[in-house]
Amino acid sequence: MKAKNLVEVRNVLRVALYIRVSSQEQVEGYSISEQTERLKKYAEAMSWDIYKIYVDPGYSGGNMDRPGLNEMIKDVEDGNIDTVVVYKLDRLSRSQFDTLYLIEKVFLANNTDFVSMTENFSTNTPLGRAMIGFLAVFAQLEKDKINERTIMGKEARAKEGKWGGGSSEPVGYDYNIVTQELEVNEYEKIQILEAVDLFLAGTPLRTICRIFSDKGYKYRGKCKVLREWDTNRLKYVFKNRVYLGFINYGGKWYPANHTPILTEETFNKLQVLLGQRADMYEEHKKKCNEYTSYLGGFIYCKKCGAKYAKGTGTTRKKGVYNYYYSCYSRTKRVAKMVKDPNCKNKTWRMDDLDNLIIEEIKKLAVDPEYFHVIKNAKNENSDTPNKIDILTKEINKLDDQISRFMDLYGIGKFTIDQVSSKIDPLNEQKKALEKELEGLNATTEKMSQEETLEIASTFAEALEGGDINEIRLVIETLISYLEIDNDDVYIHWKFA
Repeated sequence: MKAKNLVEVRNVLRVALYIRVSSQEQVEGYSISEQTERLKKYAEAMSWDIYKIYVDPGYSGGNMDRPGLNEMIKDVEDGNIDTVVVYKLDRLSRSQFDTLYLIEKVFLANNTDFVSMTENFSTNTPLGRAMIGFLAVFAQLEKDKINERTIMGKEARAKEGKWGGGSSEPVGYDYNIVTQELEVNEYEKIQILEAVDLFLAGTPLRTICRIFSDKGYKYRGKCKVLREWDTNRLKYVFKNRVYLGFINYGGKWYPANHTPILTEETFNKLQVLLGQRADMYEEHKKKCNEYTSYLGGFIYCKKCGAKYAKGTGTTRKKGVYNYYYSCYSRTKRVAKMVKDPNCKNKTWRMDDLDNLIIEEIKKLAVDPEYFHVIKNAKNENSDTPNKIDILTKEINKLDDQISRFMDLYGIGKFTIDQVSSKIDPLNEQKKALEKELEGLNATTEKMSQEETLEIASTFAEALEGGDINEIRLVIETLISYLEIDNDDVYIHWKFA
């Protein structure tokens, strides 16, 4: 690439100003406003046109997972920027490898120069390129020193029995900034002890979560935001030796100064029962050949309104079984589930539909902006209120049928046994529809972006663990229901 002649092209240069501060650096003279003002004056003095200012507030220079940096990289690759300008080299990155990668593989590879204002050099001169290599080494050295001091500090605190800090304290404790100790949060302690008692009495984890939800129990999660209990959080608490009065650092447990919430005897009982539950689950998976679906139970046919059945229409090819989701009206497997016997809506391969939904949740987890894309999208083909009306009408029909059978019993046409045989299935169907309607009505209180993204972020871990219940729990927490219209899939998110 030929070096650019700044004298000839400075009037048409499109420059990007990149600004980064970490929370610590805000008070060390690298504030956003200070960097912005100095870089603007520098660009003005050089007669450069500022294409855009990219800011990453509160982000470490130790990695490249920064929204402002990623946006700038995209604009560089799209050919919108001629020169990237920073106040100081370590604003770009504190990693030697990342610094050289960005300059050589991103900026220079896309005909974009790089200028550091404080060090007074740029990539359009051989000396500037050589200096970048030297300065990157020192930036890496400083990063390593910071990491070393941080590690030593955290290890020292752990050995002293003090909590090492983080985005949130362990559930059941508050951090006293004066004493620098964990103190028992009595309300959350009550919840933990109640969960322990229920679990040791044989109550399943998901049932405990439902009980806590009905009681309105919540704990403080990341950034002090109140969260409802889930099975992952319960297992984390049951397995965590923090509640025995220990602090963990580097895989080692150190005696701590805070008050234990659990006794050693109770903690050991929890570990035994958790192990037994895990063994039972593994044994069940070995014995059970039935295919369990991620989406069964909340897929609907957009053409006729019937539910989609799971695991129907299996085929075997080269020793591998394929399973399908099919409209009940089309399969006609369960007569009472048929809405339109002539329905011909598409049958989906289970893997195809599962993967489509999984990828959508993954995208939501890694791209916070996708939350707003979904939130702002207008889906005119389907909406929850229409579905609520359909279910309400169906419940009313069942009520009418039940009333007619009771009238027949009242005039002596049917015996009580005959009436019961007719009414019991109708009542079961009515209860199922009412539960479903309750779930749809509950979605009127929308989930916040922070709640949504935190739940979505647990999805990768659930997939890695392979626990069908954990995976379904995340899906059901984020999605109200799905609608199928041949090749079109409508996702009704609970936050949208």
